[in-house]
Amino acid sequence: MRPTRNRFLILNYLFIGCLLLLVLNDHLLKSTYSNFLTGKLSDAAGIILLPLLMLYIFPRLGLHVLWLSAVFFIWWKSPLSGALIEAYNSIAPIQITRVVDYSDGWVLLLLPLPAYIISKPDRLRAMAITRLHPALVLLPCMVAFMATSPPLYYRYNRSEGNLRCYNCYVTIKLSQDEIVQKLKAEHFEFDSIKPFLTTDYQDSVINHPELRLYKINQLIIDSDTLNNVDITMRTMKPGKTRVYFSGMNVAEDVSDWRLAKKLRKLYRKKLFKDLQEKVE
Repeated sequence: MRPTRNRFLILNYLFIGCLLLLVLNDHLLKSTYSNFLTGKLSDAAGIILLPLLMLYIFPRLGLHVLWLSAVFFIWWKSPLSGALIEAYNSIAPIQITRVVDYSDGWVLLLLPLPAYIISKPDRLRAMAITRLHPALVLLPCMVAFMATSPPLYYRYNRSEGNLRCYNCYVTIKLSQDEIVQKLKAEHFEFDSIKPFLTTDYQDSVINHPELRLYKINQLIIDSDTLNNVDITMRTMKPGKTRVYFSGMNVAEDVSDWRLAKKLRKLYRKKLFKDLQEKVE
């Protein structure tokens, strides 16, 4: 007998709650409160969502979805998935990424939770959301899974400074070389310029030939001295460059996220304002 598709696998409070947590963490909490917890929350929510979603789509799998989810997660978090991601990104309009981090494997300890729900239909019915069509959950869930990994700028936009900024950029209608020459004429020089290499970081998925890493050992703006300022420039198209403020070292204790957020906003504004004034 062919198993029927159980819509309450994705129409229940646990599934919807984990889906909302996944979206909220990926698109708000990670950038606002960048720490160990926000770095792991999405994986925790995802490992609960994945077997429930798989069983809804492929009801014949039964409890096999649990070990299949574990195998997929391990493969996804390993370099073995790199070739497929690279092939997909070469043709897809919306690119995906992932971070190779074996420490994320701890979330596999959460698999007994979806296992308990799957094996106890009464529990599933008790959490069911009846007045909702599966399509209203299925499509956002697919999009959320594709968008759960950080965007490309998050990956190559790195700094060893204690104040980092993952979504701080300005677009300038000049080439990278033109920006460097204009800044040099204003006595604004970079201490080091190097191309981004795939060996610079753990993951080999990103390989953008028009990407360069810039460093300024010391920069004075409005009587403020900024140390070890890391900037990334990416050529978007000929004559158009996106400049990312990656991070720097500051004397303040940025363990307080409120202070870190305030400083990030302050220095981003100062840096980009000074940069644009010099190249215009």
